[in-house]
Amino acid sequence: MLLQERIISGGAPGAGKTYDWATIARALPKSKFYVIDPDDGVRRVLYETINEERVFPDLSNIEYYFTPTWYTNGAENVPKVNRLDDDELKAFRCGVADAWKTIKPKVKSDDWIIVEHLGNIWARVQDGFADEVFDKDIGQYFLERRKAMKAGSKRLEALEGWTDWSVVNKLHNDDFIISVCFEQPAHVYMTTAISVIDPSRTKEETEIKAFYGDTNIRFEGQKHNPFRAQTIIIKKAVGSKDDKKFVANTFLKDRGREWMREQEISDFYYDYLVGVAGWE
Repeated sequence: MLLQERIISGGAPGAGKTYDWATIARALPKSKFYVIDPDDGVRRVLYETINEERVFPDLSNIEYYFTPTWYTNGAENVPKVNRLDDDELKAFRCGVADAWKTIKPKVKSDDWIIVEHLGNIWARVQDGFADEVFDKDIGQYFLERRKAMKAGSKRLEALEGWTDWSVVNKLHNDDFIISVCFEQPAHVYMTTAISVIDPSRTKEETEIKAFYGDTNIRFEGQKHNPFRAQTIIIKKAVGSKDDKKFVANTFLKDRGREWMREQEISDFYYDYLVGVAGWE
């Protein structure tokens, strides 16, 4: 029996994070891949060509949701999912929360849920919160709070701790990412960017510091996202043009499996799921 995969892949743009899960979709045509993407960059990868030939032709097992907002029409409305003009993919435009409400009842154990750009999704939930509570875009709200700062103040308190951030976290965690990771039977693959912090200038909870240990690398998005994965990978691109290759390193944990160290990845399904995770 295959255990449920919960993978986070972090790295700079162009490091092959989306390409990796696309190789899984190519290898498993009978599995459904439900893709939540706030950036609308996935389709460029799926339609990529090399020497005028498609890298991923005939991927008919993908249901794609472009999610530039958190809610489509506001929290009180029934989720509205609009069909996108895409001749090849079953593609829709909606909010992140609306996409998940639409996807969750369909998911089966052999399927995959793909969540792209965790950092972008974390920003979208804050946008949705500001829109619902303050009835304005979050940029406008922050600008107004900045104008209202008293002279000499050094810190912008735009969102309050228990009053605001607790709700934002509930929306992101309880209504979305916890449900994606733990309340459905499918495999999960998530992508995010990474950043490097200056510990002397960054305040963090003890739990977060303990998790990351001595490294200053951080995965973008809600701070507890890495806790919800079983496998954490950092991807990077090495070389350029015809000499370009993609390399993977296990980052902090991969429970029950050997860690990858500077492992070249050309096909994630075969190189990781088969080679490391023991899929057949």
